[in-house]
Amino acid sequence: MDEFISIIQFHTAIPFGYLLFSLVWISILVWALKNIVSNIWAKKFHEPSLYIAVSLLIVAISYAYASAKYSENINMNPFFNESSLVGEWNYGNSELLLSSDGTAKISLSSSLLARLNIDNGEGYWRKEGDFNLLIGSASANFASKSGMLRVIQYAENYRLIIEDYDDPDMWDGSLGFKQKNM
Repeated sequence: MDEFISIIQFHTAIPFGYLLFSLVWISILVWALKNIVSNIWAKKFHEPSLYIAVSLLIVAISYAYASAKYSENINMNPFFNESSLVGEWNYGNSELLLSSDGTAKISLSSSLLARLNIDNGEGYWRKEGDFNLLIGSASANFASKSGMLRVIQYAENYRLIIEDYDDPDMWDGSLGFKQKNM
């Protein structure tokens, strides 16, 4: 369910994009409420516009609820220790195994490998700054900042997302890697 909620979130880096989205969303709510009230007032209970308006109102309220839950559950700047990241992480069919000695076993899909600019196989990891995790493969220069992941917290669990966006508004909202057995 968390993955579905993260997928339906609206993200944009367009100037005033969130304002425009909010205006469209409010316009849909007003249109739906107006049609519901007018159809009920006129006692037109079998009109298609009533069913469309009720459906849109339910979708809009559900979306607002999901967005509020998503926002309250996400922490983009959690405090964490390196020891809490040790273990197996999964993201779709990709796996990342982080050992306590700083070594990693990397088995990622080709699209994730391209985004991280690393190779599958044996590698290394370390905490970088306050919220980042740097992973490197044997063929990648560990000091190059390739393989940058950001540690976030969603619903009390740490998640690893690929930090290949320049602006937080450009983040696609994907919750990324989830620690196995959490």
